[in-house]
Amino acid sequence: MNRSIVINREFGSGGREIGRLISERTGMELYDTRVLQEAASRRGLPADLLADFDERVASGPYFDLSAFMGFDSETFSLPYRMYSAIAEVITEAAQVAPAVFIGRCADRILQDAGLRLVSVFVYSSDVERKVARAVEVDGVPARDAEKYIAKMDKTRDRYQQFFTGTRFGDYREYDLCLNSGRLGYQACVDLILAAEAAPEMAAAQPDNVTPLRPEVDR
Repeated sequence: MNRSIVINREFGSGGREIGRLISERTGMELYDTRVLQEAASRRGLPADLLADFDERVASGPYFDLSAFMGFDSETFSLPYRMYSAIAEVITEAAQVAPAVFIGRCADRILQDAGLRLVSVFVYSSDVERKVARAVEVDGVPARDAEKYIAKMDKTRDRYQQFFTGTRFGDYREYDLCLNSGRLGYQACVDLILAAEAAPEMAAAQPDNVTPLRPEVDR
C-alpha cells in the first residue's frame, strides 16, 4: 500500500466498519478513537475533558466552545491543542507507514503535510440500517434515532468547518463517495482498495497531494 486511506462518514453508514475491514485485509494500522488517546498522552491533556472534544462540542450554527467556559485560558484552548496533537499523531503515523484513518479531518491534515492518500466519503441511503446501527452502537432509543443521526452529522460538519473551512460530505472534497446502503461494506472495501492501487491515483499525487474530484451522483 502506497497511500493512506481516510474515511469520512455519515453517522450509521458503517464507515468505521469499512475501515476495520480494510485494516484486516491489508494489515494497515487503523486509527480512530485511539488517535485521541495517543494525542492526550503525548500532550499530557486531561482525559476527563476529551469526551467533549470527540466531535461532539457543537451546538447552534457554529462550533461551540462554551463547554470550556469558566476554565482557565489553558483549558479553554483545549480544542486547539487537541487538534494540533491529533494532527501530529496522524502525520507521524502516516510517515511511518500508510494507515487507515477514520474522520478527525485526517484527509486535510495529510494533504497539508504533503502525504499521499485516498480520501473517501461513505454515506448510506438505507435509513433503517442507519437507525439500527444508532440503536446498537450508541444505545439510542429507536424513536429518537433519526434525530440523533441528523444531530451527529451536523456536529461533524461544524467540527470540519471550524478546523478546515471545508464542508462535510461535499463530494468535491473526496476521491470517492460511496453509498454503503446500496453497495454493502465488502463492495465499498473493494472499490476503495482498487482506487488506492489505480495508476491514475499515483499520477495525480506525485508531490503535492491534490484530491481527484469526480462528478459523483449522490
